[in-house]
Amino acid sequence: MSSSANKKKGTRFESEVVQYLDAAKPYPVERRAQHGAFDRGDVIGVPDWAIEIKNVADWSKRLGSFVAEAEMEAGNAGVPFGAVVIKRRNDSVGRAYVVMSLEQFVEVLP
Repeated sequence: MSSSANKKKGTRFESEVVQYLDAAKPYPVERRAQHGAFDRGDVIGVPDWAIEIKNVADWSKRLGSFVAEAEMEAGNAGVPFGAVVIKRRNDSVGRAYVVMSLEQFVEVLP
């Protein structure tokens, strides 16, 4: 698949995730413009979170780098938490995976 087709696929999934979150939560959620090396995640509006969204076939081999990217983007955004939303093949957007480090998960627990 061409890089243009991959970008469209990623953009489409980002939009689906944003629409899902926006419909489910009382705060406005939208796609964030990219900021290169100082990127702050793909979604803006979720309090305390930088959210990175991935629609890739080979995610399991890159999971660690995706989580590290989300945590770095949380730092860039000045928020405490980073997570990755990964498309689940042949399933609805609501069935996507959300992945974060155990260290951050423990901080979120009551």
